[in-house]
Amino acid sequence: MHKQLRTLLLFAAAVFMFFAAIISVVVDVPHLEEDMVEIDVRRMLLRAIMLGLHFASMAMIAFAIIVLIAAVQSLRGLAPARAYLWVIAVMYVGFGLAAFAVTRSHHALAYSLMGALVGAALLVPERNKGV
Repeated sequence: MHKQLRTLLLFAAAVFMFFAAIISVVVDVPHLEEDMVEIDVRRMLLRAIMLGLHFASMAMIAFAIIVLIAAVQSLRGLAPARAYLWVIAVMYVGFGLAAFAVTRSHHALAYSLMGALVGAALLVPERNKGV
């Protein structure tokens, strides 16, 4: 039972993380670029900002892949690499809370939810003792 819960939580987190990354790549980054072009942001500044945004989107995809790999490992009965997943969990929760504090946008809390799912999966005991 514990293995299935951990696996479900990791798969759920990976799905949400991929969704957020895809939205970033397909909607957010292009929209921001259009807005910055429209307000005539200097070309060098625009390139630097876009490079950072594209890197952030690729990092989000990489984090989602790491969580997906952990979910597959859990499905196969293997223990996932906990230290890496804790880094991802804490970073997503922290970023979501900080973004919410700054923007007051409830959408920012979705990042905290993603991190909380990963963290909850890591808190699931490795096995049922006595069963």
